[in-house]
Amino acid sequence: MKKRHLLYFFILAIICVIGLYSPAVSGDSRQQKESPYFSNEDIEKYKSPSDNKTPKTRAEAVETKKRAEKTKKQKEKEYWCKRATEYRKKIEKAQEDVEETEKKLAEIEGNPLPGEKSKKALKQLNSKLRKSKKQLRNAERDLSDFEDEAHRKGIPPGWLRCQFDW
Repeated sequence: MKKRHLLYFFILAIICVIGLYSPAVSGDSRQQKESPYFSNEDIEKYKSPSDNKTPKTRAEAVETKKRAEKTKKQKEKEYWCKRATEYRKKIEKAQEDVEETEKKLAEIEGNPLPGEKSKKALKQLNSKLRKSKKQLRNAERDLSDFEDEAHRKGIPPGWLRCQFDW
């Protein structure tokens, strides 16, 4: 038992001696490195262009956000106006085709051509009239669908009629 105590004492003594003379504890200056020193000139080398900007005030940030929202709203207005105008132009073109075909049909019915030419022309014009009326119905349905979509998305009706103040 005595030998065991002596062994513990000897190990403890070795640990204490190593601890007292280790460079980390003794503060040996060779082991410690100096911290780097930077001057203003060194800092200037690493500045980016964005570092020169002054921070925005809250009012400037709010103003920038308002301008962005206004621009977005204006683009949205233009989009809805342009699409609605395209649908209206399709309807106008289809109406013109129907009216033109009806005029030709009335002329032929008023001044019938002799024989087969008259029947053939009437048949062609009636076919063209049916197609034109179908195009007109489709164009009107497309505009109606577009208006329904705009209504579902909460778009004011004036935007579709291009009635807004900038």
